[in-house]
Amino acid sequence: MCIIVDTNKLGAFLADPADEDSRPIRKWLDRGAGSIVYSTGGKFAQEIRGRIRARLAGYVRAGRAKLIPESLFADDERKLKNRADLRSDDPHVLALARAAGVRLLYTADGDLISDFKDKSFIDRPRGKVYSGAHNAELLTGSVCAPPGPDPVR
Repeated sequence: MCIIVDTNKLGAFLADPADEDSRPIRKWLDRGAGSIVYSTGGKFAQEIRGRIRARLAGYVRAGRAKLIPESLFADDERKLKNRADLRSDDPHVLALARAAGVRLLYTADGDLISDFKDKSFIDRPRGKVYSGAHNAELLTGSVCAPPGPDPVR
């Protein structure tokens, strides 16, 4: 089971202690029930730096995060960026979700929420958005099926 944590929530999620809405995700990860999926390529390289990158690397070492190479979703990101119906400025997040089979997103970005829930962007199964502790039940039903033999490093 996997989740993508948007950069607008990463700071609160990685803070010590985590904020109230991030705590269920941290507990879920600590139990070994889920993983964070992220990338450090492309636009992610601009958004994930310093302390955040180091903390995510710690989750990777603990087996609680999966780093997806940009090469697995760069072409799809370019195609998504050119779509007229794209509302958000986050085609990299959508492309990562599609490449890794992640259907759960933690974000506060309204346009990204609209895109992530849009069947034309994320389907089979449809995307769901974790917006806070009140919908922690989404954590037990998230899926993650990276393509290919082992794209995760």
